[in-house]
Amino acid sequence: MRRNLIDIYHISVIPTILGKGIRLFPDCGQEIKLRLADVKSSNGITELVYQKRDNFE
Repeated sequence: MRRNLIDIYHISVIPTILGKGIRLFPDCGQEIKLRLADVKSSNGITELVYQKRDNFE
């Protein structure tokens, strides 16, 4: 993430209550702007697909 090499993120969410928040990504030192490109849900799992936004969006 620090080197800005990832264009598409696939994140699968399986809801579980843990009682504390857990950081998905460690502090990367910069804000990365993403846009939600797709969502799929099946058997209690939600897959989120994010694409990196261009600076012009």
